[in-house]
Amino acid sequence: MQTEKDEDKAEAAEIQKEDEKPAEDAARTAIDELKHEFAELRKILTERPQAKVGDIDAAAGRQTEPRLTKEALAKMSHTEVARLDWNEVRRVLSAG
Repeated sequence: MQTEKDEDKAEAAEIQKEDEKPAEDAARTAIDELKHEFAELRKILTERPQAKVGDIDAAAGRQTEPRLTKEALAKMSHTEVARLDWNEVRRVLSAG
């Protein structure tokens, strides 16, 4: 009677191993497919030109003022122009 139980246990363990094997194979196949897809995506992303990203601080702490242009001068009021550095205004106007 003891041997029948041992045989049944061994048979059940063998059946369980056989049931697990297709599941392991399917999981391994799925992992291999994901690795292949990941490698393709990585290749595509490395070939793309890098996008230019602006600074997150939006030029905080900038030491110099933005450059003055003729267009900016034309849009300014007389009081705004009066507060400007006249050497810079002359340089912009003489640039042509």
